[in-house]
Amino acid sequence: MKVMNLIYDDTKNSSDLLYKARFKAPDPIIFFEIRKKKYLVLNDLEIQRGKKQAKVDEVLSLREISQKIKSSEIVDIIKALIKKFNITKVVVPYSFPSYVFNEIKKSKIKIEAFSSPIFFKSRLIKDSDEINKIKKTMKLTELVLGKIIDKIKSSKARNSFLYLDNKILTSQILRSFCQKELVSLGLECPDCIISSGRSSALPHHEGSGPIKESSPIILDIFPRHIESGYFADITRTVIKGKPSDILRDMFKTVLQGQRIGVKLVKAGRNSKTIHSSIKNFFDKSGFLTDFAKNNPEGFIHSTGHGLGLDIHEPPRVSLLSETLKRNHVITIEPGLYYPKIGGIRIEDTVVVTDEGCRNLSSFPKMFEI
Repeated sequence: MKVMNLIYDDTKNSSDLLYKARFKAPDPIIFFEIRKKKYLVLNDLEIQRGKKQAKVDEVLSLREISQKIKSSEIVDIIKALIKKFNITKVVVPYSFPSYVFNEIKKSKIKIEAFSSPIFFKSRLIKDSDEINKIKKTMKLTELVLGKIIDKIKSSKARNSFLYLDNKILTSQILRSFCQKELVSLGLECPDCIISSGRSSALPHHEGSGPIKESSPIILDIFPRHIESGYFADITRTVIKGKPSDILRDMFKTVLQGQRIGVKLVKAGRNSKTIHSSIKNFFDKSGFLTDFAKNNPEGFIHSTGHGLGLDIHEPPRVSLLSETLKRNHVITIEPGLYYPKIGGIRIEDTVVVTDEGCRNLSSFPKMFEI
């Protein structure tokens, strides 16, 4: 059986395309792979760039194919390629355009959609170049994180609120500053999280409004390097002012839980073991999780996730059983969230090794600033 792995997409939407072709395409293009040989089909606008930049075996001319079959319809072009290479089966990503899929299927061509959002499983195991790209993104991210914390440090408390340059300091001000600094370093993170107060008790609340003295501030920055496409992910929780005893205990507990998680990471380890160990530690420390309430509280999310060309990739570090493998890149980010108190989360990105893990995050884990 001669199988064609086929993608029709752009690289903004398809990390698998970027991974295989190493070529940025702002508009949908055809990529296919047959017996480990890789092809791109490009128009005249992109073909010369493709021949110089793309890491494929052959670049085909879209114009030449169109002229030969007397059609510029993408379905006809794909059918012509299937016929040219004597393909007996086509496999496409589960996000493949449904119209194109159905039109190919109508032609009695055997075609099936891949069940996983990751079309090429090989990209979950990072090589040294990919790890270095993630590490580079992380180092730049930490520079920005340091600048944000410096701004919070420089703020002054007045009437229970934080002021910077005689203006009330808000989540929006810090997020705007964060995004501008990231862009200046070639990174982008339109949805970074800078939340405080009650918002910090909602893990993915982006944060809004004034920041109060002695209120936890969650800084979760997960930018993509615009050139390489690789993500980093880091979270720190800080407080300006004197924290309550319960907040101080929460921070110490999450910090210790995060250390437990990092220490347990190892190739061959079931990720469920890591998550369960942290959850059990939180329970024994008196910080219980309750999903029965209208607003769930405690440790209400998974411990972590893989990342690379996507911010969320397998494996998950959660209650699901998944085996960690050497050169998986994952996050370890436990947190505790209580609506009447606030939230605490601490996150590092690590590379799984045979002996344990290598931490790509070096930023300090301070609380009171």
